[in-house]
Amino acid sequence: MTSTTVVISPPYDTGDNAWMMTSTALVLLMTPALAFFYGGLVEHKNVLNQLFLSFICMGIVFVQWVLFGFSFAFGPAVSPGFGSFDWAVLRFGELYNPNYSPTYPLLTYCAYQGTFAVITPALISGAIVGRMKIIPYMIFIFIWSTVCYDPMAHWVWGDNGWLKHLGTLDFAGGTVVHILSGVSGLVASMVLGKRHDYDAHSTTAHNLPFTILGTCLLWVGWSGFNAGSANSASGLASLALINTHVAAAAGLITWVVIDAIRGHISISGACVGPIVGLVAITPACGFVQPGWAILIGVIGTGIVYGLLLLKRHMHIDDTLDVAIVHGCGGIAGAFMTGLFAQKKMNPSGGADGAFYGNPVQLWYQIAGILTAIGFAAACTALILVPLNLIMGIRLAKEDEMVGLDAAAHGEGWEVAASRAVGDMVKQVLAEVNENKGQLAENGSFELRYVPANKDRHSFSVPLPTRYEHQRNEDTENNREPMFGVPNNNQNVVNKDNPNMVASRH
Repeated sequence: MTSTTVVISPPYDTGDNAWMMTSTALVLLMTPALAFFYGGLVEHKNVLNQLFLSFICMGIVFVQWVLFGFSFAFGPAVSPGFGSFDWAVLRFGELYNPNYSPTYPLLTYCAYQGTFAVITPALISGAIVGRMKIIPYMIFIFIWSTVCYDPMAHWVWGDNGWLKHLGTLDFAGGTVVHILSGVSGLVASMVLGKRHDYDAHSTTAHNLPFTILGTCLLWVGWSGFNAGSANSASGLASLALINTHVAAAAGLITWVVIDAIRGHISISGACVGPIVGLVAITPACGFVQPGWAILIGVIGTGIVYGLLLLKRHMHIDDTLDVAIVHGCGGIAGAFMTGLFAQKKMNPSGGADGAFYGNPVQLWYQIAGILTAIGFAAACTALILVPLNLIMGIRLAKEDEMVGLDAAAHGEGWEVAASRAVGDMVKQVLAEVNENKGQLAENGSFELRYVPANKDRHSFSVPLPTRYEHQRNEDTENNREPMFGVPNNNQNVVNKDNPNMVASRH
């Protein structure tokens, strides 16, 4: 008599696995997209550094995630509050897990969640532009990912996470990603203190095409961020996908309309609008109808716009408004999830919100919001304060004024010739400002290039004469520039980088 062994393969769905791997690539794309988004908004002396602060997270965090981060967040739990190290270094191989990845390999789920772990600390970098040392920053990212992100991910998404079992809804990371990074960015900026050349009324964006590119790539990548959180190529993924894009579109339109009412449509603001819409819909995208997604995008964007108008009174140097855009946007989205969620939209993991007869859901959402705020603030302060005492985290004033591109990296991205042209522009602009009252009679200014080879043609670059028009108009109307809602129609010579002329038309 012979016996045969039957090997039963896990019930994997190749379509689900393909979608989750695609979503992993889309979310990973968001980190370099964020680098471009931030890179276009900082002063040109810190561009390379800002790109690096996002890029380095792809190295530090993913290694940490494979070593023990994934195990700590999603491994076999030792309590409702903590995972374990049983899955350290991903020793489980192609383990079948019916809870996290019922229709595809657990390794795919690990890779997908790892991209979330990467972008979350990268968001914090926008709050500390131009004033934190590189080595302390990298140490902070490693420790913060371990003691702050991993536990919070377990509480909200883990099998026995206490917030998950309490009833807090967070489909794709409103609390875990956005509130956590926004609050941490705020605390980090407070611990570091203001930049030495900080001006609450100035704008420093040097390359808005960078920012537009970053915005578009983030919008595309968010398809995987939210729809991938459905954990399958299903109707729920389709719901999350359409809610994601319509909320972003609503945020864009809302910002542009408010800008138009105030007089000028800013390009940087038009980039912030869809990002706020995306942040606000993230916790709700798999629980609400598309009509509510539009409202969430509109309300979230309106709240953030209003807070940015008040930013100059806050006296905190959160350089790229991480706390307002991501922190407050995430809070607004998490709260509205408790209002508009419907269990019929997600029968297996959703719940009815206050508008559908379940007002207690609001309290579950508030519990998640307050937990994320308190935990992120405590973790960030308890990491940075001792780190500052041990090795110092703040850049020297001289290095800060020069810029981290030169001081920390010893590199520059500008063509050398552009600096010489910048010096000429500075001199001409100074003459323009001194003689602006005579321009109507004396004509215009221009830069002229005369080649040494007489056979080649010379050329000139005209300089506009209306440099102060908008500044005077804003002063009369008591309006002051800010990130996202800048003064338009002005050319400004960067006071710390006279070679850089930022134009807004």
